[in-house]
Amino acid sequence: MKEEDMIREIEEQTAGLPVPDSVSPKEMKKMLDARRTEQDAGVPLMKTDGGKQGKRKGWIVAACLALCFVGSFGVSRLFSDSSVQEQSSELIPSTKLTEDGREQESSTVEASDEEEPGGTDADGEEDNALVHPTTMTSPASYEEYYQTLKSAYDAYYDRISLVYNEGLATNGIQTDVDDDEMVDSVEEAEAAAEDLEVPMLADSVNQSSRGAVAEEAKSADKEGFSTTNTQEKSVDEGDIIKTDGTWIYRIIQAYNNRTGRNTYRLTITKAKDGSLTPETTLNLEKVPKTAEDDRINFYRMECYLYGDRLILVYDCETDREDQTDAQTWFVTYDLKDRANPVVEHKLCQSGWYETSRISNGYLYIISNFDGNRLDDEKEYRNYIPYLNGKPVECEDIYYPRKLLLEQTHVLTSIDLKHPDQYADSKAVPSTGNQYYVSEEAIYLYATDYGKTVRTRILRVAYEKGRLTVGSSAVVAGCLYDTFALNEYNGYLRIVATIPASNFSFFRLTDDVLDVEDELAGETAEDQIDVPDTVREDVNALYILDRNMELTGKLTGLAPGETIYSARFFGDTGYFVTYRNMDPLFSVDLSDPENPKVTGSLKIAGFSNYLHFYDRNLLLGIGQETDPKTQEFLGLKVSMFDISDPSDVKEEDKYIIEHSDYSDALYQHKAIMIDPEKNLFGFCYMRTYGRNYNYMMEYVTFTYDKEKGFIETAAYPMEDEEIYDCTRVRGLYIGDYFYLVTDREISSYRIGSEEIVDTLFF
Repeated sequence: MKEEDMIREIEEQTAGLPVPDSVSPKEMKKMLDARRTEQDAGVPLMKTDGGKQGKRKGWIVAACLALCFVGSFGVSRLFSDSSVQEQSSELIPSTKLTEDGREQESSTVEASDEEEPGGTDADGEEDNALVHPTTMTSPASYEEYYQTLKSAYDAYYDRISLVYNEGLATNGIQTDVDDDEMVDSVEEAEAAAEDLEVPMLADSVNQSSRGAVAEEAKSADKEGFSTTNTQEKSVDEGDIIKTDGTWIYRIIQAYNNRTGRNTYRLTITKAKDGSLTPETTLNLEKVPKTAEDDRINFYRMECYLYGDRLILVYDCETDREDQTDAQTWFVTYDLKDRANPVVEHKLCQSGWYETSRISNGYLYIISNFDGNRLDDEKEYRNYIPYLNGKPVECEDIYYPRKLLLEQTHVLTSIDLKHPDQYADSKAVPSTGNQYYVSEEAIYLYATDYGKTVRTRILRVAYEKGRLTVGSSAVVAGCLYDTFALNEYNGYLRIVATIPASNFSFFRLTDDVLDVEDELAGETAEDQIDVPDTVREDVNALYILDRNMELTGKLTGLAPGETIYSARFFGDTGYFVTYRNMDPLFSVDLSDPENPKVTGSLKIAGFSNYLHFYDRNLLLGIGQETDPKTQEFLGLKVSMFDISDPSDVKEEDKYIIEHSDYSDALYQHKAIMIDPEKNLFGFCYMRTYGRNYNYMMEYVTFTYDKEKGFIETAAYPMEDEEIYDCTRVRGLYIGDYFYLVTDREISSYRIGSEEIVDTLFF
C-alpha cells in the first residue's frame, strides 16, 4: 500500500470521529511528507541516544497507532504524551433520542481530563473501559434494509477471508517486516481498534424478597402460598410451575423414544390441605398445529397466571420443504372451567423464544430471529421477522450506523386485558441472548471475547406496552449473570470482571518493546501508558443514566478475583468475588456520581446467589472451599448481618454434607423462598455409598437469629427416572409443602418428611 493510499484510508476510516488535530490524517500526511523531505536531504529518519539511524517504518508505526487509538477514542489516557492529553479534552458528539427512539440533533458533552468518578485502583492503574453510548436508526423500506444487511454480510465475509500476517503483534506493531508490509497492517490496527471500542458488561439483580404474584390471582387459602422467585419484585417471570393457592399448574416434559423428541403436557391439580386431586391434562403439542404443518418440534415452554387466564409462552420449529421455521407462540387459556380449559387467543412471532416478563398488566416477549438468507430481496420472510404472518413494519426495525453480522431480536408487548393482538413490537440487532428486565426497561446484553473482553448493552424502555429503543453502551469485562445489573431511580448499576488479558492487550511484549532504535529515544512503554503492575483480573462497578452515559464508576476492585454474585437494595449494593476466599463487598450508591465501597468481609468459599431476607439480613447460597487447597467441601448457605454496611458480618453458615451440585447456584427460579414465611429450599445432587452413587434431594430451611440455620426437612428422590434437577420445583400452600417433578407431586406438612399424598402424572 502506498503512502497516499494509506492517508486516504485513514481519512475514510476516521471520517466523523473526534480526532485531535495532532493526530489527524492531515497532520499524519504532513509528518510523512516532512520525513520524506528530510530523507531526500540526507537527514536520518530516526535517531536514538546511541546515534543509530532508524528505519522509515517507525513513523508508519506511529501513524498506525494513531489510527488504532483514535478509532477507539473511548479508551482514554492510554498515551502519556501531550498530544494525546489534548484528545481527552475534545468535545465528543453525543446523539440523543426523542421519545419515540429517533435521533435528534446532536449535542456535545465534554470529556474532562480530570479523574473519572470512582478513581483508580490501589495500584494506580488507569481505567481503560469507559462507556460509549451509540444510537440506531430505521430503514425507509424493506429493500433498503435488505441492501444494508447484504453490505454487512459481504463486508463480514470479505474480512474473514483475509490472510493475516502471523508475525504481527496483537497491538499492530511488527519489527521484522519491510516498509510496505508494515503499511499493510493498517487493517489489522483498525480491527484492534474496533475491539477496544466496544467493551461492555451485562447483568444485575434487584431487591425482590419474594416472587411477583400474578395479578388478580385468587386464593382460597388465607395462609398464603409461594410464588416464582423473581429478580424484580414487581416483574413476574415465566416458569414451569405456578400456583394460585388452590390449583397447581405444571408443564410436564417427557422424552418420546419413538419420535426422538420431547413431548409437553399441562397438568392442573387441586391441592387442599395436602390432598391432591387431578383435574385435567392437556396435550400442548396440538395447540399451534395447522393443516399445512408437516412436523413440529417443541423446545422451551413457560407459563404464567393472570387472573382467570393461564398463559403459555414457548417456541417450536416447523419443518417445511427446504427450510426450518422457528416461531415463538403466545397462547391464553380461559380457566373459568379448570376441568376444560379453553384456548382464547394465539399469537406468534419469528424466532426462538428467549425470555418474557409480565409488568403492570402487559406481557413482554423476546425472541431470537436468525433469518439470514439474502438470495432473494423479495422473500421478506428470509431476513425480516414476522408477527402473525405479517412482516414487522419498517419503522419498527432498528440497526446501528455500522451494522455487524448479528442476530435480530424481536421484542413484543401484549395487553393482557386484550390479548388478541400485539400492543407494540420492535426488531433490534444483538450479538447475544442475555437479558435483564427492570421496572422501566429491557436490557439486552452480550459479552464479546475478542482481543479484549467487552460487553454491549442495549436499553429498550417500556411503559404500558409501548416500547422505545434507546441508546446502547459498551463496557470492559464480562458479567457473571443477570444479577450483575440493576436499575434504580433511573440509573443502571453494573458490576463486571475485567480479565487481565484486557490489560495485557495494551502491554507490549519484551520482543516488541525492543524498538528503541526506531522511536527516537522513546520506547513503546513511554507512548502507551499501561501500568506493568496489572497482571490479574480486576473488577469494576459502573453507573449509567437512562441515556446509557457514564455517571460514576469504581474500578480496580479485588485484583485477582472474579465476581460470582451480586444484589442491590435501594442505594446499597453487595457483590461477592472469589479466588481462594469470599470477599463480600458493600457499596454505597446514594451518590451515583461517586459510588463508594463501605465495607468488606472475607470468608472461605463463595456465594453464587444472594437474597435479602429482611432489611438487616442477606442470605447467600454457594459453595464451601478449603482456602488453602481450593478443595470443594460442599454446598453451603450463609446469613450475613448487613445492618451496618460498613461492618458486614457472617452470622451463621450451614454446609450440606455430601452435596455436589445444585441448580439453585445458577437458576434463581429453582429456589423456593419466602422470608415472611421464614422458609426457603432447593434441590441438590449428592453422593452416597462406597461407589459414590448419585441421587437428588430437596432440602428446606428456616433461620433463627439465635440458633442459626435449621434444616427442617430433606426429601430424597431415588427414582432413577428423575435425573434432571433443573426440572424439580418446590412450593408451599398454607402449611403444606409440595415437591413437584415431571413424574409426580408429593405433599408434606411443612417441616415433616412424612408423605401426606402423592399423585403420579
